[in-house]
Amino acid sequence: MELKSIDKDKFNEIATKFACRNFFQTSNMGSSLEMRGKKIYYLGLEDDEQIVAITMLVENGTFLRKKVFEALKGFLIDYSDTELVKIFTEKLLEFVKEQNGFKLSIDPYIIEAERDIDGKIIDGGKNNYKVIEALRNIGYQKNKVDTQVRFNFCLDVLGKSEEEVFKNFKATTRNLINKAEREGVEVIDLSYEELDNFKAITEDTCKRRGFLDKSLEYYQSMYKAFGDEVVFKLARLNINKYENYLNNLKYDYEEKINKIVGSNKKKDNYIFEVSNIDKKLSKIKELPVNDGYVNLAAAMFMLYGDETIYLFSGSYDELNEFGGQYLIQWDVIKYAINNGYKRHNFFGIMNFQNKNDKDYGIYLFKKGFNGYVEELLGEYTICVKGLVSSLYKFKNKVR
Repeated sequence: MELKSIDKDKFNEIATKFACRNFFQTSNMGSSLEMRGKKIYYLGLEDDEQIVAITMLVENGTFLRKKVFEALKGFLIDYSDTELVKIFTEKLLEFVKEQNGFKLSIDPYIIEAERDIDGKIIDGGKNNYKVIEALRNIGYQKNKVDTQVRFNFCLDVLGKSEEEVFKNFKATTRNLINKAEREGVEVIDLSYEELDNFKAITEDTCKRRGFLDKSLEYYQSMYKAFGDEVVFKLARLNINKYENYLNNLKYDYEEKINKIVGSNKKKDNYIFEVSNIDKKLSKIKELPVNDGYVNLAAAMFMLYGDETIYLFSGSYDELNEFGGQYLIQWDVIKYAINNGYKRHNFFGIMNFQNKNDKDYGIYLFKKGFNGYVEELLGEYTICVKGLVSSLYKFKNKVR
């Protein structure tokens, strides 16, 4: 078997043949990384004139002037073929050494164990424990801390109708989506020139939650590199529709009030509803209206392989009552249903088993769509034998 450099277009063509394919392992992602100053390599293992495994490697830093290499979301390979994984690793380590590198990291895009909506391991479910054992036998070591997403939340949609999927959402999620549609919330696609609107929302959210936001250059590079395989969605409130909705609703309640003679509990409830509507109408002038719309929330999605993937998002906290973030998800889920995708991947959930964690609300938001937790293998590292590797391992042990 021989390790070979692969042309970008050929790499993408071969990538589609693997069950563990993902947008991280594409030349599109490579192009995005190159725009941000990263060095990229496209490599494949050839056996009898057939490419049996491929990976895109990224130079990702140095230690004592030796390079660190990373295969984002792992190799595209049959991980159940232990011998093949071993040979590919050995060839890649030779390559890493030739490039003045010492370390190779992977985080395979395959599950560790099948889990349910609450994150509990399913008895008799699928798992890849044998793959983990094989990686360790080859020489990989499990990283103590995962820097990449380890747990995802996913929703299977293949073969289902919009009505069937929507009906399975939690009642609160359905109600918020219906409310958003009634009140005049719309979802549109943003163009490249409008990505500053997306960035403004994510930046506001990250400052509020204490996260680090991606740069505008990151979003622009992804847009350029992926073309139709990436979408940036914006949820906005149509002020005219919202005002008309409130006025019509108020009129309906006033009609009901006028038909009731005297006083009773139902009439009092109607009067209370009218009072609430008047408050909402009075607050319209306080909303940040621009050309008849109020921007509420935004999200970035990848459309690759057999899944739609929710990557980054943000919303204005004071406008969350309009449910823009829920309507955005429903918009892309409907797209997945109607275009033959297997699932909608809500992507990362962190510390979801700790109800007191600041990120638990993210899990609850995604859980409302009634999917399941997916646990990936996590990150593994293997080093070229030598002094630098020994010093690196010693440094981590001390840390």
